[in-house]
Amino acid sequence: MKRTLAVASIIAATGFTAATGLRVASAESSSGGSSLVDKIASTFNLSKDDVQKVFDEDRASHQAEHQAKFKEQLDQAVKDGKLTQEQADKILAKQQELESFMNDLRDETEEERKTAMDTKRTELAQWAKDNDIPEEYAHFMHGPGGPGEHGGPHNDQDNH
Repeated sequence: MKRTLAVASIIAATGFTAATGLRVASAESSSGGSSLVDKIASTFNLSKDDVQKVFDEDRASHQAEHQAKFKEQLDQAVKDGKLTQEQADKILAKQQELESFMNDLRDETEEERKTAMDTKRTELAQWAKDNDIPEEYAHFMHGPGGPGEHGGPHNDQDNH
């Protein structure tokens, strides 16, 4: 039970981090102030659309880079016999599902996001248990935007 809750928490944190990262560039702050995109556009007399495009392109580039690294790490775990190909495929699919889930929460209130995340955390705990996903590979579910921006198994020599 402890293992599945840890996996679920990590998956949920991944999505939450990704979703809140998106909000910085595109939405108004909770205090009612302008977004970072608005502030940069205003400060430097630039088109808001042009600034948003730079943010979006940079995010997409980083996300593709992290996704490729994430896939390589899963492939290596399968090669090393630490995960089955089926588990690796399920982890990748779950990561994509969570990205969509978190994107859907972007326009929700903080309380609505919290409630949805609590529900998702419970679902993810059961998912991890049902699919026998080893705890040591929970970091694989960070993917783009996850804690420390790293995927891959936890390594005590890493400080992330």
